[in-house]
Amino acid sequence: MTINRFVQFRSHDGRLTLRDGRDLVYTDLGDPQGTPLLFAHGMPGCRMEGWFFHRQARRHGFRIITPDRPGIGGSTFQADRVLLDYPDDVAQLADALGIDRFIHMGWSSGGSRTLACAYAMPERVRLAVSLSGYTNFAEYDGRKVLLEATRWPGPMLARISPTLLRLVVRVVMRLSRRHPGLYMREARQLISADDRELLSSFMRTQLFRADQITCLESGGRAIAQDLMTELVDWGFRLREVGVRTLIYQGREDPFVPVAYARHLAENLPNADVRLLPDAGHLYPLSETFQAELFERLREIVKAS
Repeated sequence: MTINRFVQFRSHDGRLTLRDGRDLVYTDLGDPQGTPLLFAHGMPGCRMEGWFFHRQARRHGFRIITPDRPGIGGSTFQADRVLLDYPDDVAQLADALGIDRFIHMGWSSGGSRTLACAYAMPERVRLAVSLSGYTNFAEYDGRKVLLEATRWPGPMLARISPTLLRLVVRVVMRLSRRHPGLYMREARQLISADDRELLSSFMRTQLFRADQITCLESGGRAIAQDLMTELVDWGFRLREVGVRTLIYQGREDPFVPVAYARHLAENLPNADVRLLPDAGHLYPLSETFQAELFERLREIVKAS
């Protein structure tokens, strides 16, 4: 399976050459005249996740722009990357598109990128939204050896052996690329009942598969580095993020523990957390959730 199979999802792609010569590829979706919203994809994931929100974003008056992170999808790999390199890429993208202020939203691994932007660009990020995002393990005292449901030892490996973490990720990604059907079956085994229903519905469009496979075909090196940037010290403390932050978290999420959302809420100075009773990790795929989210964002924008 190759990403050429998913060419239909490239119709709203853009490409920007950054100051250091790297290419940054992104989707530009939703309402072209709407309130700008920069979106950070999950992992595994890529710029195609912007398509997940396209219809509801357009309906509610939001322009949603989703860049591939370095080495993922169409964006150029960047060696020795740290989390705080992300806001600079976003700033250059916003400048190139003529966008001054924007909402930043991230799902899963995108949550850490959202908070990095809120920390680094408080004058430009008018609101931060974290959908089931990780917390900063450098200041988290809770259990961080394993993400129990998935048996993924990423937090522990990042502390004791970054080299081993990269090796483990490369092996897993190689197996996933060779056997994408096995990868999707394993994913279905781990997710909640609500997630399975959402995934079954979404898989009919091939969009979720396109997002996942495009990321996996980026290779283990890029994926390992992307994961590493959020598993080590973020380079700032949560108390230093003054931008208003909306935190959403599913109580039945097997990938991101509810404790992470609580830790974020306790340490971010201006946070509002909503725990979703029956939701797993894939609730952002729900158009009902999206409609409620964008309606809330629209009300906040009106009031600001």
